[in-house]
Amino acid sequence: MIEPKQISKILKAIPSSPGIYKMFDEEGRVIYVGKAKSLSKRVRQYFQKDYQHSSRTKKLMEKVVDIQTVGVDTELEAVILESNTIKQLQPKYNIIMKDDKGFVYIKITREDFPRIQIVRQIEKDGAKYIGPKTAKHKVQETFKVIKKIFPFRHCSLNIDLLEEDPQKLKHKVKITNKTIKYPCLDYYIKRCVAPCIGKVTKEEYLEIINNVEDFLSGKADKIIQNLKDQMTKCAEDKQFEKAAKIRDKIQKVESILEKQKVSDPNQENKDVINYCIIQGRAYFNLFQIRDGKLIGQENFILSAQELEESESKETLEAFLIQYYELATDIPKEILVPHELENNQETEAFIQKQSEVKSKLIVPKIGTKNKILDMSFKNAQIFADRNKPSWQNESELTIKASEELQELLELTTPLKRIECYDISHLSGTDTVGSMVVFKNGAPKKDLYRQFKIRTVSGKPDDYKSMEEVLTRRLLKIAEKSKLTDYKLKKVTKTANKYQIQKGDKIVASGEIKAISDSKDLVENIKIEKKEKQIEYTLIKELMKKGKGKRFYLVCEENNKDHYLQMGFEEIKSKPEEIKIKKGQTCLAFEKIKLKEDKSFNEIPDLIIIDGGKGQLTAGTKVMQTLKLSNIPYISLAKRLEEIFVPGREQSILLPKNNEALKLLQRARDEAHRFAITFNKNLRSKKFKK
Repeated sequence: MIEPKQISKILKAIPSSPGIYKMFDEEGRVIYVGKAKSLSKRVRQYFQKDYQHSSRTKKLMEKVVDIQTVGVDTELEAVILESNTIKQLQPKYNIIMKDDKGFVYIKITREDFPRIQIVRQIEKDGAKYIGPKTAKHKVQETFKVIKKIFPFRHCSLNIDLLEEDPQKLKHKVKITNKTIKYPCLDYYIKRCVAPCIGKVTKEEYLEIINNVEDFLSGKADKIIQNLKDQMTKCAEDKQFEKAAKIRDKIQKVESILEKQKVSDPNQENKDVINYCIIQGRAYFNLFQIRDGKLIGQENFILSAQELEESESKETLEAFLIQYYELATDIPKEILVPHELENNQETEAFIQKQSEVKSKLIVPKIGTKNKILDMSFKNAQIFADRNKPSWQNESELTIKASEELQELLELTTPLKRIECYDISHLSGTDTVGSMVVFKNGAPKKDLYRQFKIRTVSGKPDDYKSMEEVLTRRLLKIAEKSKLTDYKLKKVTKTANKYQIQKGDKIVASGEIKAISDSKDLVENIKIEKKEKQIEYTLIKELMKKGKGKRFYLVCEENNKDHYLQMGFEEIKSKPEEIKIKKGQTCLAFEKIKLKEDKSFNEIPDLIIIDGGKGQLTAGTKVMQTLKLSNIPYISLAKRLEEIFVPGREQSILLPKNNEALKLLQRARDEAHRFAITFNKNLRSKKFKK
């Protein structure tokens, strides 16, 4: 983290011009590159106390030790410089398109008899390139279909036309780069017209290439019309066999086009882009619509350290700049789901990549919006198909569990692991999450969320974690103690009960009806050494009650104790309940007494997100509830340190260690689940 004295020095040296800024970590590596209309204004935002930064930015600022800037003359130059710098340095915290080296292009060479090839790079050789395409095998499948209709060549022979035969029997050609025997098999199975042995004129072959080019560009109507004209001419010349072959070609083209149709009365060429952000990755879907037809669909993955849904504007902008720098076919309209922070600059950057003046459009209603929704659904499907392999139980996840068990020297196999995290926004809407991994794989039906009751107004991660663990582990403590204690009704008339341990009475309490739907829990008495069975007593009393809601009066300074049991604060109490000065009334809904299948199971290991402080909170809960049989650890984010109770030194593992990866997956999943819950709560408040 940058020292306060250095912050002032850095800010004084930053110009107010457009440009880029580079953030360095303590090892001198660039970990983030950003652009700005005003460098001074943008960089100062990182150090404003009240500025709402994302979790990714907060994590970034913890690692930054220096910032350097490069000024330029225009905002467009800043965009270009940022793009080139990110491409060169691949900073950890920038949103970067994954696996862009795996993209391919369709190349149509400029020769007497052009080849159509699949290549990985664009060269300045006068050829036409179509792409990028994300899946080479899909392009190969497309070639197989097209070659049945338009028999082009894709061999490596260099073929120059020397002289055309007026009789059109055999033209004179020159072959160089003789890497294969020719004519090849494609000629004999009618997948190539064999320009290598002079079986086709230059004009006839170029007609084939033009048809392929039109087909790939979505200009299929033009192809069909040309084929129909050829068929008519052949029929007039009484070349009926040739006319029949052309008719078959027309039918094949039309059958393919039937699958490409998009219901869009506006025939303007457009790209439709939508995406979703899941578990730190952005999954993009892109529809290429030309002349009202869907001619292509591509999917991309963008990722960055700690990427969140709240960073949608930056994510979309990153995709648009990175994709259209690679794209060879840029339409006039680009449909996107929302506005960008730098809308004009991004448009200017895209327009600079081609001669077309493209415009970013955010449709709200109508056909365009429907197509955008369809793209979003496809992005979700793509995301679902590309979940990391650890999402499902496999040899990989089981092996990781076994390695973690060995590392922690535990005798019990780690069949069930629970991980906990806390999330809040400047201390408001504090929530907790519990995620469950079985045999190293997540079981989402067992995940649980907690609204924190003992902390409000200011952040307190330790106390929040203590509450979450208490509320969860009380269920286990209660279950394990029931065998040692007995609950008895004291009298037949009053609803007064007591708990005995052997012959000794260690706790007592009453349940009193105050209306048809409300009961009061009162006169709770517990021996000091038996405080851990208080929840058991109160729960059993409530089970005996007939109301749907239960109330309890306690001292104000003891309120948190009962909030951790599941009681909640209320705005107003029933008139029948009287309280004294310094007391408060809490409520408990009967529906919470229902058994929870996730809480019924005992974990083989508990992971707490955080360092020594969070581990201490866990130790306090374990000691209070006398649960010494459940192993627990904490995982600190900065150095990925593993803290174990009773050990002074933390455990540091290599980054490629499978046990560490399992801990990280559980921690990241708990973090995601907590953040999502926090966002949902804030969203509901905003809507109200």
